[in-house]
Amino acid sequence: MASRKRKDFKISLIVEAFHNLEKSYMDLKKHASLPEEEFISNRLVLDRVRIDLNLAFESCMRVCRHVSTVLGLRTSSKDCLRTLALHIGMEEGDKLQRFTELYFTYRDLKDAVSPKELHKFLKENLFVFKEFARAVVEFVKERTGNRLLIDFELLNEKAKFIKDSVKKIEFVLSQGPEEFRKKPMYYDRAKYFYQVAYDSLFDICKHLAPKFGIRKFGDDCLSKMIEAGIIPDIYYMDVFTMTNLKNRLISTWEVPPEELYEKLSQVAPKFKLIVKEISDSLKRLLK
Repeated sequence: MASRKRKDFKISLIVEAFHNLEKSYMDLKKHASLPEEEFISNRLVLDRVRIDLNLAFESCMRVCRHVSTVLGLRTSSKDCLRTLALHIGMEEGDKLQRFTELYFTYRDLKDAVSPKELHKFLKENLFVFKEFARAVVEFVKERTGNRLLIDFELLNEKAKFIKDSVKKIEFVLSQGPEEFRKKPMYYDRAKYFYQVAYDSLFDICKHLAPKFGIRKFGDDCLSKMIEAGIIPDIYYMDVFTMTNLKNRLISTWEVPPEELYEKLSQVAPKFKLIVKEISDSLKRLLK
């Protein structure tokens, strides 16, 4: 009889959900800090609080459902936060339960929640969202031994996308510049798989950059990795060309076939080399 496959924590799900929680938490904290009279009388603030409270609660619930499933806990939407909190040793289980009750009342409008009551509740209890996130993250770190919360499944998946996409690009390029120019199908395939490869590399960068201590980055994530020494600076111009080409393809789609062939011939072999450099840096980080 085949054994049941063990469920694992989905690190990216947890990180993404708590990232969304952080954004809504900061907005709620800002609004809860308003004087009571201003909070009560400002319709825009109350509407924003409703949206942020939904986002905060659902972000916590997304993690709660997942972690409870992995742990084999039987929970429902109305007791998941409290049940999981108690299971992982968090002391604020009752406050999470009160948040759950408030949320369902406030969301469904079954019973009126006065703005004054809501303001008081948020000021006194909002911190529990952050404590829940902290407790779950620490529990998952201890349980998995993955102190940096690195999603190796995601990294392997993206690396495979890069490998497969580069292979397809190289096949198209092997047909020669004249065939590439004459056949729109080759141009379209190369363009599509280049974007898959670049987006996958960027996803790797976006996931790992904070683990390497890079806190602020945007479209320049790969350049930031070069600045930090994670990717050697010999790849600076390659990364610049990759990013520039990606931006041109998504903004205008007017890269002449001759130029696209030339640029892809230049950067396609670099993808796997850059992935290897990032992998080597990660291995050193984890030692």
